[in-house]
Amino acid sequence: MKKYLAGLSLLLVTGALLLTACGSGAQSLNFGGSTTVMPIMESAIEAYGEKHPELTISYEGLGSSVGITNVIEGTFSLGGASRGLKDSEKEKGAKATAISLDGVAVIVNSNIVIDNLDLATAAKIFAGQIKNWKDVGGPDAQIVLINRDEASGTRETFHVTCIAEALGNDTKFAVEADIVKSNGDMVQKVGSVPNSIGYCGFGYIDRARNAGAKDILINGIEPKEDNVKNGSYPLSRKLFVVHKGDLKPGSVEEDFVKFLLSAEGQEIVKAEKFIPLP
Repeated sequence: MKKYLAGLSLLLVTGALLLTACGSGAQSLNFGGSTTVMPIMESAIEAYGEKHPELTISYEGLGSSVGITNVIEGTFSLGGASRGLKDSEKEKGAKATAISLDGVAVIVNSNIVIDNLDLATAAKIFAGQIKNWKDVGGPDAQIVLINRDEASGTRETFHVTCIAEALGNDTKFAVEADIVKSNGDMVQKVGSVPNSIGYCGFGYIDRARNAGAKDILINGIEPKEDNVKNGSYPLSRKLFVVHKGDLKPGSVEEDFVKFLLSAEGQEIVKAEKFIPLP
């Protein structure tokens, strides 16, 4: 009889704990994707979490393509993307909401004296058609290419706006390149490797300068906010939050996206060195 009563008490206590947990409104959400979008998302998650302490939200920087795939498969409820959606992704239900404007800056190691490249020359360098800095007015040294991995939305944006625009869509990136997985890795690599060249989102330009790299002009146009807004800078893009289907009214995901688009959310975009939507 004592064993029965002890067991019954344990069941009652366990049940009460479960009811308390269920009634607390506690919820965990997994977001992830673009490393470019990651600073915006992390700061927004922190600010949003202060308003909603019952929520636990994480963000994994895995690249735009991985993030979009995980949204489609249901692993992430929201993804970050630094490129637009492909038709194949749209066909699987992915939808995207723009949260910011951005540009892609070409960066070189500070030992390179060049301050400007025209778009076609930059494209030829990244396509492997120009291999020595002396051919573009620099030192007699082999160009060291630093590129992003194929999951990167920034890589795809750079291909579309630079290589494809100048040399045609069939022209590929050079095979001979060191591959890095994030904007942060890119700026560190270019900053530490003499004679190197790479690219990064505008939000990482200050980090590039601090790491020993420098951003250069493209077609004589400086990579800065005003030139993205007026359309003169050629390597421009939008940044997105990706969701599967329409955002469900009343859901945390819908409310979080509204927060990103609010005045407070756009201030976060600006604070992270990206460009608020007009």
